[in-house]
Amino acid sequence: MKSYRPLFGFLAILLIASLACGSGSPAAPTPFPTLPPVPTNAPLPTNPPPPTAEPAQNDPVQTSPTNDAALPNDDTVLTYTDQNNLWQFNLPGNWEHTYNDLGKSLYTDTTAYVDKFNSPDGLAYIDSLVMFADKGVKVDNGTSQYVALDIINTYYSKTGKPGDIRIKSDQIMKDGSERFQWVSKGGFYSGVSYFEVRGSDKRTWLMWTLVWDDDAPQSTIDIINAAIDSYVVP
Repeated sequence: MKSYRPLFGFLAILLIASLACGSGSPAAPTPFPTLPPVPTNAPLPTNPPPPTAEPAQNDPVQTSPTNDAALPNDDTVLTYTDQNNLWQFNLPGNWEHTYNDLGKSLYTDTTAYVDKFNSPDGLAYIDSLVMFADKGVKVDNGTSQYVALDIINTYYSKTGKPGDIRIKSDQIMKDGSERFQWVSKGGFYSGVSYFEVRGSDKRTWLMWTLVWDDDAPQSTIDIINAAIDSYVVP
């Protein structure tokens, strides 16, 4: 996606989105844009802090007698909560969490941020993408689906364009969200993306994507499934 593209005008180009496969030379997946650093003389940002993490219920707090800031061990399960209380789920403490404020780099009439969680073996990761549409911009279910396709084809395909990703199933979940289960032809990895519109004003859009390599061990797949099972709206 280009930064000059407004979400509200996205319907005008929906005909180029497709579930069908095409051809293309494999390339590295396109990472989410990274905003330039804030100048030292600029005012402090007003964005909310990154999601909080705390030990999951019924799990003991892991501490170190010599270093209180020590990283959790493999057995520590943390509960991560979105900074705007939009989601909450559990992951082992040894999964690396990073937060990126995307600003308007996805669409010019939305602001966005992404939380990424990388497995310690590097064979799986989870992304939580949240977008807030500007005042006057609403996202209906049709637009939501095609925006999800656009993001998957841009940021999760091996080529960065339609053709590499094959959508294997499309399902409406009990909570009203939609789920795409998909595979990358050229990347030898698979994923599942849950996406939905939130709020009475239809201006909040969420996409939760879980990705794993084809050769990821069963233990990593089990952690992904456990994260899905633990997902709740606070």
